[in-house]
Order: sequence, then C-alpha cells, then structure tokens
Amino acid sequence: MEFLKALLVGVIAALPVGPIFVMVLQRTLCHGRKAGVVVGLGAATADAIFATVSLLALSLVQHFVEDHQDWLMLGGGLLLGWVGFRIFRQGGSVDVPPDREDYSAWTCALQAFLTTLTNPAALAVMLALPALIGLRAEDAAVPYLLPASVGLGEWMYWLLVVYLLARFVRIEASTLRKVSRVAGMVMGVFGTVLLIRGMVLLIGS
Repeated sequence: MEFLKALLVGVIAALPVGPIFVMVLQRTLCHGRKAGVVVGLGAATADAIFATVSLLALSLVQHFVEDHQDWLMLGGGLLLGWVGFRIFRQGGSVDVPPDREDYSAWTCALQAFLTTLTNPAALAVMLALPALIGLRAEDAAVPYLLPASVGLGEWMYWLLVVYLLARFVRIEASTLRKVSRVAGMVMGVFGTVLLIRGMVLLIGS
C-alpha cells in the first residue's frame, strides 16, 4: 500500500502545467518520443531526491533551501531563460519530421533535472504531498525504496503524456517551428518570474 501511495505522489507532483510540461511537449513534438521520455526522467529523478528529503526528514537540506531560496530562484530563472532561448532558436531550424535524432538525450535529461532541482516550489510540493496522502517512510518494510517509487510514478505519468502526444498529435514542420518558438517564450516567462521573485527576496533579506 505504501508503494502505491508513493506512485500516486509522483503522479500528482507531475500534474501541474509548468516548465517541465512545456519541455516534454516541445521535445516530444519536435524530436520524438525518446526526447520527451528523457525529459520526464530528468524531472522524475529530481523529484525522487526531493521525496527523499521529505520522507527521511532531512531538516538540514530543508533549512538550506529555505535560507537560500532567493539564490535558487535566481539560478533557476537564469536556467529557464537559457533553456527557453535555446528552444526558441531551434524553432527556426525545424524542417524535418519529429522523429529526428539530432539532439542530446543527456542534455534533455540534465536540463529537466536542473530545472526541477532549482525550483523551490517543486520541493515545497514534494514536502507537502506525502503528508497529505499519509505516506511515511517508517510504515514501509523497505523505506529507501519509497523515493524511487515516487520517481517511478512521475516517470510513468510522463511516459503516458509522451505516448499520447506521439500517438495522436501530427503536425507539420511549419507548425513545429511555432511550437518551439511559443515553448521558448513560455519558458522565458517562467524564468523571468523566478528571477523577479528571487530578486525581491534577495533585496528584502
């Protein structure tokens, strides 16, 4: 039962539409299923780390994030802005079907991992969800497997999203260019919001 709860935590954590959803959407439509899957894997790995913090009550890490959330937001904002700029630039060169392979799977996964890891809101969600669902590490026979189950649940959600996008969405190269440009601008907006919030916190501290 605890592992089912952990899977559910992972799925719920992935549901809100945010930067990772935008990345999964753009990578899947412009580069195919594998690119979308590795983006989801990167995000799920970061959330599994957050789940470890939450379930094992690593207060030192929690306090570090709380004390440095201004710098984390600044770093996350810069990262999102950079990723958004790269996606926007790629929009001008999309001229082949979306199953092309001229991308780096490691880069896709790392971008998603760092985007999630530098987002204090992602940690806040992961700190709250296990308690809301009644998930506690001490109730499980193998506690250290629960964070992995959270990551697995989130990754399964992204696998479903990628499958649905690749299976049912068919768009031409000209539309793919627009998708990339819009996705890049949306990522830029997310990055700008994080930068502003980080600067406000830094000035006010």
